[in-house]
Amino acid sequence: MFNAAVRVLRIATAHGTKRGRSATSLLHLTPEEWVREVQFARMRGIDFGSGHDKHAEHRLRQLQDVLVYPYHQGQWWELNVWNPQLDSRIPQREHEPQGRSVLNFSHLTSAWLREGAKLWLSASLANGTMTWNSLRSRLDNLKWLQRHLDQRGDEGPCLTNDPHQLRPFMRSFCEMLLTHRISKGQRNAGQLLGMNPRRQIMVGIEQFYQWMYDHRVEAAARHTEWATLRAEHCVLFRPEDNPRLTNKKANDDMVLDDDVVQRIAERCDLLARPRTEGRCGDIQAFHALMLLIRTGRRVNEVLMMDFDPLVALHRQPDSPTTDDAESRDFVARMRYRQTKIESNVSNSIPVDAEVVAIIKAQQQVARDFMAAMGSPETQPRYLFMRTRINRRGNAPYSMATMHLRLKQLAEKLAITDSAGRPVEISKTHRFRHTAATNLINAGVPLHVVMRYFGHVSPEMTLHYAVTRSQTMEEEFLKYKKVTRHGRTAEIDGTDLYDLIQLDKRADRVLPNGWCTLPPKQLCDKGNACLTCAKFVTDVTHGPELRRQLEDTERLVASRQEAFSASTALPWMKTTSGCRVGERR
Repeated sequence: MFNAAVRVLRIATAHGTKRGRSATSLLHLTPEEWVREVQFARMRGIDFGSGHDKHAEHRLRQLQDVLVYPYHQGQWWELNVWNPQLDSRIPQREHEPQGRSVLNFSHLTSAWLREGAKLWLSASLANGTMTWNSLRSRLDNLKWLQRHLDQRGDEGPCLTNDPHQLRPFMRSFCEMLLTHRISKGQRNAGQLLGMNPRRQIMVGIEQFYQWMYDHRVEAAARHTEWATLRAEHCVLFRPEDNPRLTNKKANDDMVLDDDVVQRIAERCDLLARPRTEGRCGDIQAFHALMLLIRTGRRVNEVLMMDFDPLVALHRQPDSPTTDDAESRDFVARMRYRQTKIESNVSNSIPVDAEVVAIIKAQQQVARDFMAAMGSPETQPRYLFMRTRINRRGNAPYSMATMHLRLKQLAEKLAITDSAGRPVEISKTHRFRHTAATNLINAGVPLHVVMRYFGHVSPEMTLHYAVTRSQTMEEEFLKYKKVTRHGRTAEIDGTDLYDLIQLDKRADRVLPNGWCTLPPKQLCDKGNACLTCAKFVTDVTHGPELRRQLEDTERLVASRQEAFSASTALPWMKTTSGCRVGERR
């Protein structure tokens, strides 16, 4: 392909049109224009043999992508293509971006919109308001506005020359979003845009115009019409235009049954087996899946872990470990990379010996890879590494490759859930939902689950929580009131009202239950509450009542032995209802 690019340049500069022969730099013409110069040379009868112009055009484009950044004399954000991997001036956080991450503003054909978008996003990236990973969604929002401008006509940053037409313009934009049908994707093709995507688009466009209005003087230096923005451009959409935000909680589909997780864990070794056996031959994917199942981390948090993510587990020497959150089962802490949420909480979780063994095994895989690359002394940056074009070991395992491996595993295993539906293992977030649900249903306090999953609010944690029906029934039965015969207490409306007021009546609150005797009636049982039909209790008092029963039985047994030893007679009950040896 390099030879094809060299051939195109030689023909264009020697036998092309005057424009091609006068070119002094590879950047002087676009790749399409270089190929067109070769076509002009052929039209003039100059034959240089057959060639692959498409290959040459692709290689020229790659060369220009590399050269445009060092040769560009202006600000980095003035370029129409932003590529952090080739332009070190672009602000980015550590471990960003991952994979091929490029922003192309050429799709915004309106010059004022394109230059305004570059100004807005570059400033937001520089001051930390946005991160590189969030820029793409903001740019995609503006592409919807460009699509509407292409349909309605472009009248500049004010959108309409007549101020009274701004409202109809935005209503027609909302109508376009409401009636648009998705054209790509196997599952969503042909469906209408959801409420949340439409809301995200509208919020993104409105945020853009609010920023541009505040910085309209600066923006006017790039395009003079930005200075004509009015205050009404800060509120483009009225409340009735915005779809209601629907933040759905996790449903049963996102939580895997225990037997499904067990089957996946037992058979996922197919990922590591060699390709000669018809398997995937990817031991890194096998180790990553094991960590996903056991830790509940996000897939990017696992794939971007440092080569040595384990740290010592510090315990207080004067506190019993059995009562600590970090029990004896935990042997270390595992650090992970948190790129979704900015938080001051340490990004580490306690892990057991199994997780440590998986990490140790993956570290050996990474060392073997570096040795095969001819750098056995070099420690890779990441625990999971990309296996192509990664001689220095500074690129992580691709998330796209991970999803491909899991999709292949799902096809080989053909696991179904309790409803007979195929389990898509490539949806790695299901393991996170499952882990969070299991912890919550096991009775782990909410603040502990929040800390474990790196959430900053209880609402985020509860989004993952699915209370299973069995757990709900068990919790309900804990507070089910029963009588001394074990039957459910029959309580009418007036009694229920009295029960509600029990916390205000000291004479009705008993050590191991409650007294449901109506307030106006007097008790003639004395302290024999356990034999009274008005006494109710629940399972929360079960351990104490069982202990009292055992103590009573031991007391009766000791009295029997003492009576038999002193009288040489058996302990028996008389017809009068008294024990032998007892006084009436």
